[in-house]
Amino acid sequence: MSSIKNWLKAARLRTLPLAAGGILLGGFLAAYEFSFSLPILVIALFTAILLQILSNLANDYGDFQKGTDQAANRQDRALSSGAISITAMKRALWVVGTLTLVSGLTLLFVAFKKLDINFLIWFAVGIMAIAAALKYTIGKKAYGYSGLGDLFVLLFFGPVAVGGTYFLMTHQLPSNALVPAAAFGLLCVAVLNINNLRDIESDAVAGKQTLVVRIGFDRGIWYQYFLFGSAIFLFILFARISESPFDHFLPVVFGSIYYLITLKLAKKPEGQTPYNLALKQVSICNLIFVILLGILWLT
Repeated sequence: MSSIKNWLKAARLRTLPLAAGGILLGGFLAAYEFSFSLPILVIALFTAILLQILSNLANDYGDFQKGTDQAANRQDRALSSGAISITAMKRALWVVGTLTLVSGLTLLFVAFKKLDINFLIWFAVGIMAIAAALKYTIGKKAYGYSGLGDLFVLLFFGPVAVGGTYFLMTHQLPSNALVPAAAFGLLCVAVLNINNLRDIESDAVAGKQTLVVRIGFDRGIWYQYFLFGSAIFLFILFARISESPFDHFLPVVFGSIYYLITLKLAKKPEGQTPYNLALKQVSICNLIFVILLGILWLT
């Protein structure tokens, strides 16, 4: 019987700010347009967190099945360390997947009140999100092993999470709302890239062709600068749209923080600890960034 501690570790709680950040950003954008809905925000947050946990459990399962974690001697992973049995993990994937589906359906009924075209479109998007969470590392054609993880993270953590929350509250999606959505998606890709920089050697041995494995560590660092720089540029660009008096300063502050974090990684530190610290720092910074932006927009 796996302990609660082992399941909490497998759920990777440090990644949950990424899931929450996109939903909060979409909620803040809707509130800026005077169309905020607390019930939708709460259910969307719950759904996004379940989806993130499902993705984390699926990654543990998929990497274990392919021998990636064993090649890297990942004792921090549930299956490769033996903390959780593969049977229990399969059962958990079914449970969390079902809960995610039910929560997502509840969210759509609360948002649209009826079974219309918008309901069906966003139901299809939700199914694709669940499939993407599972297929990152599971299966023969897992897209995480083909260097496509960055694209999927950009899409689902950016336009889908941010734009989707905004649409569920306002029932519209103007093109300018996609600017901060894309910016936040880039910040989430930066988190994935740190993870891939850490695992570049073991991923290469296991045949996991992440983008960093394809381009190498040094170019991966420049890619990290590009991700942060592009995100900050888009947030500054949106500041001209929002007309808030101070929200063009905040991206500069956080951009400086992201630069310093990347600068430390550019020295190619040994071991996993520096990268894990950077993962935690960027994830928390992303959430704080979103909350402070929302406060500026609404004051």
